[in-house]
Amino acid sequence: MANMVREILARPIQLADQVSKAAKEAQCFKQDCLELKAKTDKLAGLLRHTARESKELYERPTCRIIANTQQVLDKALALVNKCRANGILKRVFTIIPAAAFRKTCLQLENCIGDVSWLLRVADRLLGLPPIAANEPILCLIWEQIAVLHNGLSSLEDRVEAAASLVSLAQDNDRYGKLIIEEGGVAALLKLAKEGGSEGQENAARAIGLLGRDPDSVEHLVKAGVCLVFVKILKEGHMKEHEDEGASIKAEMKAMVARALWQLCKGNVAICQNITESRALLWLAVLLEEGHDEVQSYTAMALMEITSVAEQNTELRRSAFKPTSHTAKVVVEKLLNIIEKANSDLLVPCIKSIGNLAKTFRVKETRIVGSLVRLLDESEPEVSVEAAIALSKFASPENYLHVDHCKAIIDAGGAEHLIQLVYFGVQRVQISALVLLCYLAMHLPDSETLAQEKVLTVLEWSSTQAHLIKEPRIEYQLHQAKSRLELYQSRGSREFH
Repeated sequence: MANMVREILARPIQLADQVSKAAKEAQCFKQDCLELKAKTDKLAGLLRHTARESKELYERPTCRIIANTQQVLDKALALVNKCRANGILKRVFTIIPAAAFRKTCLQLENCIGDVSWLLRVADRLLGLPPIAANEPILCLIWEQIAVLHNGLSSLEDRVEAAASLVSLAQDNDRYGKLIIEEGGVAALLKLAKEGGSEGQENAARAIGLLGRDPDSVEHLVKAGVCLVFVKILKEGHMKEHEDEGASIKAEMKAMVARALWQLCKGNVAICQNITESRALLWLAVLLEEGHDEVQSYTAMALMEITSVAEQNTELRRSAFKPTSHTAKVVVEKLLNIIEKANSDLLVPCIKSIGNLAKTFRVKETRIVGSLVRLLDESEPEVSVEAAIALSKFASPENYLHVDHCKAIIDAGGAEHLIQLVYFGVQRVQISALVLLCYLAMHLPDSETLAQEKVLTVLEWSSTQAHLIKEPRIEYQLHQAKSRLELYQSRGSREFH
């Protein structure tokens, strides 16, 4: 950074010296040129001071301010060169509006203010530089990132600066983009690596808020966010059971898990980054052993990762293949929560298992059985999500759907579904009916379905306006009834 700043300062310093020399040699408008010379000399002194302090400067505003200063000095040089014209005719025909000197003087004064701000911000003496007069938020963002960047800033100041960026990112999506554009991610990651628990927490919270669109997420991935977060989760887990500072560690890990949850939403690159590292394994461990908030965000992060894997064959096959140790651990931890069925983590864990439905083998009936038992839950949301998850096992898109349908019926699923179709609230009825239709379509010759009078249930459902208005249900209901009618009438004839 220091060498780069000295390089970009070389040209403005050279220009300032040229302006000063040309102003001194002016043949006309001498007084105006002397005023320009005074301001240029002051600016040159500040530029030289900046070159000496370059290692403490924050790159983004430095580059912008120096580039603007160079443009102003170029214009000032062109102006004073006109005043050096030799000969009577040249001086007579050199027309320079008086406003040109006033405008250039004002621009030089602004440059002095901007470069002075660079030096002040390096020393933590803040204020508003003229270059950001029309956008004070930009200045505020610069100041906070400068504090994070400056190696001389105290840890307390850096933690406070990260908290300010959190507040800005929460307030407005555009502010979040500005934080990214102005180099905030690298500064926040530096704090996440070095800043202690509170610093890591604020840095993680800010980074999590920045990943609101694909471009921003891509920038975070390239900056190495995932690897830093994995390291924090791993180290945090190792210190989880220490009494001293356990609460702070939990808060820090909660913010990291929350950031990963936000970043994973619909993003294949982030999810691949996590699954290819050991982060997925640490998430599984935290799901079981973390504190309440850590567990909650971890469950949400796993839900988003598995959701992306459900839609992306390559990710699903690489990260969640049945022989993978990490995948086995993840599924085991999810199932433990599902089988206990008394946790706030239940819904995201059900969704995660449903998202992985295509990865399970026929022999893994424990998974289906655990989900079937949740159909009998008193909480409608749990019943809905259990039915939706089971539908992903029973869907024709699942290669083993016939085997999974048999497992659902063998686990008593048909009886539960009939109760939900008849007596559940509407959203429960719809989810249960979709699954019941799959069972009837794929196993129309099932004795259990015949004994439970599933055809009667489907016929009743066909008369319910609120159910058949759903396009997907109308088609599936027709197919399921047709299949059951065909097989049950054939079975009746064979019996007679």
